[in-house]
Amino acid sequence: MISRVVGQRMSRRNAVAAAFCATLAAVAPLRAAGPVTLETVIKKVQEQQKNTHTLQASFRQEKELALLAKPEVSTGTFLYSKPNNVLWTYDAPKRVQMVIAGGFLTTYYQDLGKAEKIDVKRFEDRIFKYMGATGAIDELARYFDFTFTDSKSKPVYVLDLTPKNRAVSKRVRRIKLWIDKQTFLTSKIEYVEGDGDLTRYEFTNVRINEPVPPSRFALHLPSNVKVEQMKVQ
Repeated sequence: MISRVVGQRMSRRNAVAAAFCATLAAVAPLRAAGPVTLETVIKKVQEQQKNTHTLQASFRQEKELALLAKPEVSTGTFLYSKPNNVLWTYDAPKRVQMVIAGGFLTTYYQDLGKAEKIDVKRFEDRIFKYMGATGAIDELARYFDFTFTDSKSKPVYVLDLTPKNRAVSKRVRRIKLWIDKQTFLTSKIEYVEGDGDLTRYEFTNVRINEPVPPSRFALHLPSNVKVEQMKVQ
């Protein structure tokens, strides 16, 4: 019963998380000229978002939830194609595909032989604003204070985002980004929700602007799979 509740809870939350984490991973391999500051890092993020049309990567996801006795670790791949297509493929420990395309979020639980579909059209502008030229950073700056850390002994820069007001902190307590100093690729993202649940993504094998055909975002479900229409809570 608990696993079912957790699964449903996670599938609804992942709509925004998928888009948000995909775009934050797309900080291009740009070399810094002169001293690196919060402003220069943010500028490079904005420049790359403008020029990112597709993104592919492997990921490791770790979730620490109040309902789980120990962290849940998943691995897989994701694809993003501008303007509004995202595909997350979870390979282990459970096989799950999650697609945002055509205004719908469809989650296919292969091991269970079931699928869920959610209409996210009214949230689509908000979700994919993060895929725009400056949408993610500009939007985040409205609600979060940024702290920039450059430890000389560490191979990464760290951006720590904390809410500016209580209304935001009820939903998100903190967002943390690790950006590689040599490549300026975001290697890790961590966010803590208002209830204390933590999600951490680590990205590898990131490829930007390689061709991704539209057919990659079409789920071909077996004829015996029942698709349940869900509503965003």
